[in-house]
Amino acid sequence: MGEWRALPEELEPDVRTLVHRLREMKDDSRLSLAALAGQTPFSKSAWERYLNGKKLPPREAVEALGRLAGRDIAPLTALWELAEQSWNRPRPPSPEADSRGESAAEAVEPTDRAVRRIPMGARLAGAFLVVAAVAAGVAAVSAAGGDETVRPHRASGTAATSTNGTEAGLDTQCFADGCAGLDPKDTGCSGNAWTSALVRVDGVYVELRYSDACRAAWGRISWGAPGDVAEVAPVHGRHMRERVRYDTDVYTAMVPASDPSEVKACTQLRSGRHGCTRPGGKQHLLEPPEPPVTRPPRNSASPTGS
Repeated sequence: MGEWRALPEELEPDVRTLVHRLREMKDDSRLSLAALAGQTPFSKSAWERYLNGKKLPPREAVEALGRLAGRDIAPLTALWELAEQSWNRPRPPSPEADSRGESAAEAVEPTDRAVRRIPMGARLAGAFLVVAAVAAGVAAVSAAGGDETVRPHRASGTAATSTNGTEAGLDTQCFADGCAGLDPKDTGCSGNAWTSALVRVDGVYVELRYSDACRAAWGRISWGAPGDVAEVAPVHGRHMRERVRYDTDVYTAMVPASDPSEVKACTQLRSGRHGCTRPGGKQHLLEPPEPPVTRPPRNSASPTGS
């Protein structure tokens, strides 16, 4: 096995066994994190978290790495199920957390998707929104005399929302400032995301994506090519950038935004062309269509899209 970081001491034995197996398979495959990201649906940063015990990998990630390493999938799935049960088992706060004066409410909470430390202020704000959403839902059901379910309508580029602007039943892991620099998919924020601004730059679609539930925004480009860059640019605060490494699209990490009008999305193409959307608006725009299977290069400096 290559040089690996020591795993967190608080990892359960079943989780530790799974992570060691993942590391063995990565070493056997001789793939870098970037190469893993290129051959699986999971990002380089996600693989870093999985392989260092920071986050329980989804079963699909375990199976994908197993196939790349030529392993039998059934035993890996069984190992993942044991690890998943251990990961979601309630645990008391660690002594280290107690020494810092943290309460049990501020300790890491296990969920079926991720374990992430969330600032107390963000947690309280999120809890307030959840309580408000539940209250609004109860009132609506009482008035109608029936049972109503709110469902997102992603095909039309919109998301069904409750009266306070958050999507009913959405499982998110951060809120506002607590989302800065995090992945919108890993945190569940992409579950109710919508396109607030859209522009085409030399054939590449540039979108400003926004989550009402998380009060956060990110940039996404489609129909691009390796080397093209997506960027999200808030009026105040740090910009986030991400480069297309393979395929034709990429999205950035999030920036906090109480309203989409505080943010723009931009792109920097390999050809040198640069462009941005306008600040986000209130209208839910249609998402770009799927790119064609093949298309001509944008110019002599850009590779052919796939």
